[in-house]
Amino acid sequence: MIPVMTAEDIHDATETFARYGVPADRIFSEIMRARYLDYVLFQNPENQQYGVSIEDLYENMKKTSDTLGLYEGDADTYVRAYTLALRVDPMAFAPDMEKVEDHVGALVEEATSRAKKGGTTVLFTGVENYLPFVSRIFDTLSAKRLAFAVKDRVWKKRLQLVFPRCRLMMEEDLPEDTVSYDYIFQFGGSSHFLSKRLKETGAMDVVLPYETLLSPEMEGDRNSWIREGKLASYEDMALGNGEFAFLRFGSEPAKTVSFGTASFQNGQYESARALELPWDSFRDAEEWNIDVYIYNGSPALQTMLGGHILDMDYSIDTGFAAVGKTELEGGTIPILSAANIRDYGIFSDTEPVLTERGQKGILLQGGDLAIAVSGGEIHMIPVPEGEKFLAGQGVYGFRSRGKYTPWYLKLYLDGPVGRLFLDTMKAGRNYAFTPSRLLRIPMPPAGDEIIRKADRLCRDTVRQLAEAQENWRLAKRNSVGLMMGHREV
Repeated sequence: MIPVMTAEDIHDATETFARYGVPADRIFSEIMRARYLDYVLFQNPENQQYGVSIEDLYENMKKTSDTLGLYEGDADTYVRAYTLALRVDPMAFAPDMEKVEDHVGALVEEATSRAKKGGTTVLFTGVENYLPFVSRIFDTLSAKRLAFAVKDRVWKKRLQLVFPRCRLMMEEDLPEDTVSYDYIFQFGGSSHFLSKRLKETGAMDVVLPYETLLSPEMEGDRNSWIREGKLASYEDMALGNGEFAFLRFGSEPAKTVSFGTASFQNGQYESARALELPWDSFRDAEEWNIDVYIYNGSPALQTMLGGHILDMDYSIDTGFAAVGKTELEGGTIPILSAANIRDYGIFSDTEPVLTERGQKGILLQGGDLAIAVSGGEIHMIPVPEGEKFLAGQGVYGFRSRGKYTPWYLKLYLDGPVGRLFLDTMKAGRNYAFTPSRLLRIPMPPAGDEIIRKADRLCRDTVRQLAEAQENWRLAKRNSVGLMMGHREV
């Protein structure tokens, strides 16, 4: 079984490889070589029965030198490097891999679990999106006929050496693929031809950026899914800073389709169903906007939207925009973590970090509404005028486009109606929070006078909350002296 390696495991293995004459930049090449040789050599029945001598292994290593370079060491040392290479997680040492959110790993675990329960032929596409977790897929599905589809020919070559028992192909070649699959996991890209590759009893999970799903380019896919009638659930989820749609297709025409929000708690996928419709109703609606279904899962929101008290076309993005990443000027700047955001202000212990000129990040400035999930709750506060912060993990900012102020928005979102909308982003105990989904929340239009009154009310109340918090802090600090009989505290 391929191990899940910690940072300490990787460090120790790197040092051990170095003792065997394998520098850090050569480790992945030696892993590819070892796994390829292990597969090729043990295809021979004689080797299966009697094993391979050190001399034979060393000579076969030399035959791969044109592709993977020549190992600079003797046969006895090479066998140690070869054995270690077979014991580690290959992807822990793979080069040119972008960081992938742990949530993606949890989603892959969910897909792998579903594939394990199905038949023998399995296809995973969009592999570049979850490369660090490919070893887990291979390990869990080792008894299956497993296929990976990639976009990059370099990764096709690498993965073919690392996982020689798997079938590797380019995504551009998928339309010509003739294999029928029991399970398909598709991450990104068009898929109307993939559903045709499913066996009659097959199932498919599709993960797409939400904007991509609704784009004109996906019309063919959407029409194909409607014709086939096998969509069983449609969920909204957050992966990193992006909003994604998670579509699950069964093997038989569905009688109902459910809508909801997916999240990841303790490294595992979980979902919350908001609404379930008869499949015919979904087909006749010709609507793929997930908010329509999720909002209608709340009787209170359904009443407000149905009674035209709020209009989905007049949303928060009418008055605000998400603060995107920008190039930083360089220098020291305090970083604002999710835990530092309170409903009454920004906690004072923000730590400064040194940034380099040209480095990219979300720079929050005075007047932006900072918002994040902390302690299982959404908290938000405007950044004080004249201050700047670098947004930490899971911290987002919203900047006014015009007349609406961040204090107005805070008062609305912290109020009972705003909280109803925010709670639609919750799955289990966790929020699947994305800026794009928050910006789509309907907002009541207001004139200048109402905005000024709401702004003043929110400012005054937050100031009172901050003073109460400070008084409580001082009371706790002085309580020991008071209880110990000191005259002055």
